[in-house]
This record gives sequence, structure tokens and C-alpha cells, in this order.
Amino acid sequence: MQRRFSPSLFLRRADGLVQVGEGGGAHEWIVARELCAYTVLDAHAIPAGKRRGFADTAVRRWSPFQDPQSHLEWAGDHAMAWAWSKGRVLGDAGVEGRAPVATQPRRLLPESLFRGEPHASGEELLAMDHGIEGRVWRDHRLAASEWWPAPPGLGEWNQFLRGAGIAPMASLPVVRETDLSESPWNAHRPRDLGELARRHQGLLAAVALGLGVAVMTTSLVAALALAVSIGQVENQIAAQDEGLQQILAAREQAGRDADAIESLLSLRPRASQLALVAEAGKLLPAGGELLEWRMPDPGTLELDLRLPQADPPALVASWEASPRFEAVTVDMLQDADEIGIRTRVVPVAPAGAAP
Repeated sequence: MQRRFSPSLFLRRADGLVQVGEGGGAHEWIVARELCAYTVLDAHAIPAGKRRGFADTAVRRWSPFQDPQSHLEWAGDHAMAWAWSKGRVLGDAGVEGRAPVATQPRRLLPESLFRGEPHASGEELLAMDHGIEGRVWRDHRLAASEWWPAPPGLGEWNQFLRGAGIAPMASLPVVRETDLSESPWNAHRPRDLGELARRHQGLLAAVALGLGVAVMTTSLVAALALAVSIGQVENQIAAQDEGLQQILAAREQAGRDADAIESLLSLRPRASQLALVAEAGKLLPAGGELLEWRMPDPGTLELDLRLPQADPPALVASWEASPRFEAVTVDMLQDADEIGIRTRVVPVAPAGAAP
């Protein structure tokens, strides 16, 4: 029988939180898929020692949440990244309607890692504890992932496939039911290395003996030649590293320039509330009911809506496409059919100004 859990946050505890492991504060909790955003980061041009810092910076810039937390899993030189709202998950005091979690977990892991298994390639639909996850696999890497509250229509599925660079399909794949695993599907298994070593024990011993004899019998001339070769390789590595450092410095400068531009843009006047009401009216889905309109400051707009079967990713995408709004986040409110939208208002360009 499949183990069920509350779709509001986590799983397998009476208070609605998932706990993996036993004892003390070293618990790991699982974040429900519906609360996560997902992307893949390409780090093939980044030196191995700098990839973690690169990934952390990239996730902060990509995340659709104002208070992001994230989990990374590396597959070669690509990072699979899940992000969620810390306040929404752990109940920060600043998040309305959420009580803070009494005991903080050692780390949080996305539900996706405990459902199904990796494939070399292909597409599939998996049933989560709440809703459906679509997956696209490439080279045993989760290349794309999207969550729906119910099985998607063929149009939604093909739109997801097009976003992953895959041709549309004539029909939907069958939704596959899976149990929640005791461990994530990407878990490393060190015992495989031990089995490999035992299987080739004789070959490894012969190689070790050969290397020992070669070292003992190497002449001074050969040692000098080896030293020269090593020096040449180190010089090449240093030259390549210097080029990568220049690229990273250029990226950082571009980030600082973007921040300066954003600061200057913030000096533009904000749009009138009448214009914002008109624009928001065009973006509200059919059947949605506006419950509350708030502007805590001239640059921030907050809406509460009653919208059955809301699709948060689609709402974020449509509002982000508007020239009036940016940094859009969507949260599920206390009632199942109510959502909250928070966005920054884009300053109005002066007449005659370049866009």
C-alpha cells in the first residue's frame, strides 16, 4: 500500500512533516513536489572547485521565491536543482498562517528524489502524493520536470515537451503510480567500488607491482623529462584557469552592471493604480474572484484570489510576461481554492525614453 501524506508541506508525521531517519536534530525532511520549482544548471565550463559557488549564485538568481532554499544533485557537469520558499515550508514568523517548525531539520530533500527511478532517456508521468509530475530524462539526468495538480491535458503535456526540446506527442503517456522510497534514487553505493576492486584484485596487484618496478628503475634522464612534462602541463592548466577567471570576473561585472541599471530604473515613476487594475484584470484567469487588493508600498502589489484548481507555474509565467510586473510569486492560502499573488511593479519609462 502506498504511504500517504499531507499535500500541504511534507509527509509521514502527524503534524504533516516528513521525517527520514531517527534521533536528535539530524532528521531529513521531504518537501512535497507541489512546493518546488525545478531547473538544470550547466557547469561544464566552470572549474570543479568553483562549481558549488556558481550553482548557489545561479539558483538564487533563477529561483521564483523571495526567500529561496534549494537542494542540488550533480550528474556529471550538470546540477539538478530544486528550490522552494523557506517561509512556506518551515513556517517563518513572517509568513501569514504558518507556525514555525519546532525542530529544524538537518536538511530538506525534494519528494521527486523518492519517486520512481532515473532513466537513460525518455518521458514519463508519475503520480506524486498530491498531483502529477512530468519528467524528461537525458543521459540518466532529469533534464526537465513540471508539476500539475491533476493529470495534464495533451496540450499542456506537449507544451512541456516543447520547452524541453522534444517534438509533440499524439497521446499522453500512462500516469505511473509509485511508492515513496526509503532512499533517494540518486543515492551513491560505495559497495559497488569494493566489489569492483575485489573482482580485479589480481590485475590491480600486477599494476601496482609494475609501477613499483618502473619507479625503481627509472633513470635520472627519464625523471628530468617527466619533470619537464609536468611543468608544461601545469603551465597550460594555469593559462586555462586564468582565462576562466577572466570569464567569471566578466560575469560578476555584468551582474553589478545589471544591479546598477535596476537601481536607476527604480527611480522611474510607478504606474497608477487604475492602470494596474486594468492590467491585472487581463491576467486573472477565467472564473477567478478577487478577494483583496493591497499595495504595501508604491512598488509592491499583493492580491488574494479565489481560484479553484489554480496552476501556480502558469500564473507566474503569465504575470511575468506582462510589462507591468516582475518578480512574481504565487502562494497557496489557507483555503484550498484561494491563492496569493505578490509582484513588484515595473516603473513606467518616461516619454521618449528607450525601452
